[in-house]
Amino acid sequence: MAWIPPVELVGDSSNLRVSATILSGGSACGRYLALKARPKVNAAGWKPFYGTTSLFLPGDLVRLIKAAHAAPPEALAPSSITGWLQQQFDALAVHRLARPFLARAVENILEAHEAIEGELGPLRLTAHDPKVGRPGQQLSVWGPVYFGEQGVREVRRYRLGRAHSAPTEGDRRWGVTAAYVIARLGSRPDRVRAVEIGALDGSISVLFDDTPEAAQEAFQSLGMPHLLQVIEQTQASPGWDCAGCKIAGACDSLVPLTGMLGQRGPGIAFRSIAPYELQEYRQCPARWLLSRDLKLPKDQDVTEPQARGRAVHQWLRAAHERRVACRREDLPEPGRDLGLDDAAGLSPEEYAAAYPYLLQHLDKCPLGIPNTVVVGVEQPVHGVDHDAQVVVAAAPDLTVLRDGKLILREVKTAAALPPHGREEAYSQYLQIPFLVRMLASGLAAHHGVAAGRVELEMLTPDGAEVWAWNSDHQMTADVAAGDVRRAVEPWHTDATWASRPGPHCARCPVRQWCPDADDEHPPGTSPRQGIDLESLAGKAIHELPPF
Repeated sequence: MAWIPPVELVGDSSNLRVSATILSGGSACGRYLALKARPKVNAAGWKPFYGTTSLFLPGDLVRLIKAAHAAPPEALAPSSITGWLQQQFDALAVHRLARPFLARAVENILEAHEAIEGELGPLRLTAHDPKVGRPGQQLSVWGPVYFGEQGVREVRRYRLGRAHSAPTEGDRRWGVTAAYVIARLGSRPDRVRAVEIGALDGSISVLFDDTPEAAQEAFQSLGMPHLLQVIEQTQASPGWDCAGCKIAGACDSLVPLTGMLGQRGPGIAFRSIAPYELQEYRQCPARWLLSRDLKLPKDQDVTEPQARGRAVHQWLRAAHERRVACRREDLPEPGRDLGLDDAAGLSPEEYAAAYPYLLQHLDKCPLGIPNTVVVGVEQPVHGVDHDAQVVVAAAPDLTVLRDGKLILREVKTAAALPPHGREEAYSQYLQIPFLVRMLASGLAAHHGVAAGRVELEMLTPDGAEVWAWNSDHQMTADVAAGDVRRAVEPWHTDATWASRPGPHCARCPVRQWCPDADDEHPPGTSPRQGIDLESLAGKAIHELPPF
């Protein structure tokens, strides 16, 4: 059956280049994978702006490893490797914020390489990103390929964190596909291996190690069926891959939200943003880059309030998925027989911490209000602002329709209500103006209603409040538009990502990778501490057998 494109395309859709990464199933969106396997096509009338300043850490890492293999041994000695790395960083123009992680990664990967050579004998870096097949029907693997003197051939994938100790089904598909590709390069090897190395700690996971014949057999049984499925997919599942998709601006699964972010044109690249990311960016652009854009390994220290908030949200998700109002009998006292908390997957300790807050929710549960229709529970919303060329994303805790309005509810927990009530809550949570703008820019209309409302449910151990902001209230809409515009503007055009030191550094999950972690006022920054909450709110409120 011929593939039917999900949107009108320009280019040759029969030209296929299927990578091992595509077959590893790294994306839930079928359209994204099918289009990624077709390098010659684009959406008719729309093309993403890729920019010139985005960072590609795996590419920098491969270039550094290649340079290390060509360097004299003395340059990589413990006493000199730091200086050698700095020279390479300068020569390759590696961004200063990426250097601490890459320095650790290079040393760990070189140690892993030495350990592998201890088992296999000397290995020579021979290729990278090899492709096999005929033009228009190619299979590829993005990764360095090594040839050994004993008839062994090995391809490697670098993972920014740790290598998986228990390979997933996707890992196995990557391994057999990669092994199949390198077995077909040049003369026939005796043994082919596909290996994953964790850049964080030098961990090694062998995904395939056998003969070329075994690689072909494994690919035919595991990789080929999935390949045939992937290249025919048309279903959409919006997510973070949307920002790297060649048809995002024409995809009917993304809600048109043109003008939502208030920007006059594209920024540094076609990207995605969510309100919590914007709040993180405002606190420290460097943290946003390391954590959200480069996705470096994080220290996951969870505070007591964070753990409590997660428990509350976990319970509420399970409760609201029933599509009925929360009731007192759903909340047995801690220590008694488990009720809904068991279904929610909470431990007794987690439930006990959440219990007093959940009690306060009962009278505020929106599902108890007549004429309420549940649209989604923690259902992500993805749209695209065509003016800014940005994919916008949010995941309200609850989305309902009632009396001709689309209502987006956010739930927050705190030890006490904010002293200044509704206005202070608005200033503290960027989700509020962000969601108001989504509603006013097209989300409400997407659901067949003229307007919507954002509700914030604040839960404390002793009480609760629900505050609301209507997208059809002119002052609310205007203030939200200004707040979102001002919050987005610096992120939209920033290509330096300066660090902003402050008390928050002690809790930063990527502090270990920040070159300025111990500096009081790093280069290019000001002594500003934290977030000016008032400025958030304004004044008011990617040779094949025939297939």
